[in-house]
Amino acid sequence: MMKTRCISVVVMAAIGLPGWAFCQSQSRFPLTAHRVAEMLTESGRQTSDAQVSLLANVTASEPAPLLEILSVEPFAGRTSSQRCDSCSLVKIGCREPGVCLPFYSVVTGLAPSQASRKSAPSPLARAKTQRPDFVIRIGAHATLVMDDARAHVELSVVSLENGAAGHKIRVATPDHKQVYLAEVVSANRLKRSF
Repeated sequence: MMKTRCISVVVMAAIGLPGWAFCQSQSRFPLTAHRVAEMLTESGRQTSDAQVSLLANVTASEPAPLLEILSVEPFAGRTSSQRCDSCSLVKIGCREPGVCLPFYSVVTGLAPSQASRKSAPSPLARAKTQRPDFVIRIGAHATLVMDDARAHVELSVVSLENGAAGHKIRVATPDHKQVYLAEVVSANRLKRSF
């Protein structure tokens, strides 16, 4: 009996080890109701942990990412087993792209004026809207033209940054072995000198 129990423990450990190692290599950090409540309080909406309910398990690639409110809308749905007329559906995202996916949270007790309209844009969102229109986006394929008095070279590249006409951005060869700083000319053309 003891031998069977030991064998089953060893088998379960062997099965679970690859999955555990994979999870450990991903380095994901959970976002909690406490973190959301802190962010809402910092944005001027006094909120306690008990008022926040996350609709799903949410993780981020950083332990304590900066969060921002994307929208606030009335939520007259059900939370647990009771109807919630004073609830708001708050859409939240990480300020840095790629750190976490946008997610929803149900928050009770937000002021009606705050729940009935979209939240005011954050300073970061306002700065984004004031930026010039990007001609080329991250991941876009383009041609890099390098001119000199002696040579003319054209390379296929992939944009590593968003850029407006006249801005200098980083681009890389499709295999990402060479990285260049180039000036944006159009959506599919960049230039630089040798």
